Amino acid sequence: MSFFSSPRCRFAPVGLLLGLAALVSPVHAVNIVINAGTALSANSAALAAFNRAAVKWENLLLDPVTVTIDANLASLGSGILGQAGSTLLAGGFAGIRNAMVFDNTGGALQALTDALPTSANAFVPTNRGLTNNLAASKANLKALGFTGLDAQYGVADATITFSTNFNFDYDNSNGVTAGFYDFESVAVHEIGHSLGFFSAVDSAATNLTMRTLDLFRFGNSDNPTTLAEFTTAKRELRSGATAFFDLINPLYGSPTQFGFSTGTSGDGRQASHWKDDSITGNYLGIMDPTMSSGFIGTISQADLMALDVIGWDVNYAALNVPEAASLATWVFALLGLGAFARYSGRRR
Repeated sequence: MSFFSSPRCRFAPVGLLLGLAALVSPVHAVNIVINAGTALSANSAALAAFNRAAVKWENLLLDPVTVTIDANLASLGSGILGQAGSTLLAGGFAGIRNAMVFDNTGGALQALTDALPTSANAFVPTNRGLTNNLAASKANLKALGFTGLDAQYGVADATITFSTNFNFDYDNSNGVTAGFYDFESVAVHEIGHSLGFFSAVDSAATNLTMRTLDLFRFGNSDNPTTLAEFTTAKRELRSGATAFFDLINPLYGSPTQFGFSTGTSGDGRQASHWKDDSITGNYLGIMDPTMSSGFIGTISQADLMALDVIGWDVNYAALNVPEAASLATWVFALLGLGAFARYSGRRR
C-alpha cells in the first residue's frame, strides 16, 4: 500500500493522568527509543523520567516494533507543559481499515473492528469535505504491520518537546513536590499521542482525512447501538459537537462510551483527548487534556482500549498491578481550573 505524508502534526499536549502499567514482569515487545536533544541530554533527571515513561508503555504493548522519538526541552507557549508532533501518513481507506481488522483477529474487540465501515462516512463542518483516505501516525502503522516506513519517511516517528517554563518534579517515587508538575506523567501522555491517539477534528484542511481513532468517534446525531449500526453510522468530525469513543453497548460491558474533547472551537480542548475531567468530574485516563501540579498520572483501561482498536496489541493484565510507588495515587481526584491550550498546565 502506498502512503502520502502530511505535515508533522503538532498536537500540544493536553492531559495526563492515568497510568502505570506496572514495571513488574515485563513482557513487552515494543521498543521505544528516545533520541534526546542537547537540552534533554544535559538534564539527566528529566531523561531518566522520560525513559521510565517509555517503559510504562513498553510493558503494556506487545507489538514487535521500534518507536523512535526525538525529544528535547524548550520554552513553549503559555500553559503548555509539553507538546507532541507525529509523522502522519495517509493511504487508501480500505487498505488501512483492512489492516486494522486483520490485526485484531482473535482479540477481545475483534467483533467491533470486523464491523468497521469500508469507506469514509462522517459529519464534517459546513463547507468542508471528507476524503476517502485514512491517516495514522507512523508508529500506529508499524503496529498494524506496515514495513519499510522508516526507510521512506525517516527514522523518527514523533517529536516531543517539554516546556522549560514550569517547575517539574523528575522523580515521583515519593510523590510530587507541591507546586511542581510530574515530568514523567507529561511524558506518558505525550507518548500516547505518538502512538496514535489523535483526531482530524482540529485539522484546518478543507477536506478532512479521518484518523484511525476517528473510526470510533460518534456523536448524538448518529449514535450506534448495534454492530450493524456501527458499520453504517456517521462518525462525528465537527468541532464543538458532542463526541465519544463508542464500543457499542452492551457488547463489552459498561461503560462503553467515553467522552472526547470537542475541539479548540468547542470545549476549548484539542479533540485528540478524552473529555476533560475538570468539566465532567470523571477522569478517563492519561489522555485527559489537562493536568494539575502535584498530580501523578496513570494509564487507564479506556486508554488501552483506544490503542487496541487502532492496532496495538495490548497486555491488559499488566494494567492490573500498580507500581508500589503509585499505590497512593492509583485513584486520585484531579481538582482545579486553568488554561487549557494543548497539554495545558492546570494549577490548583
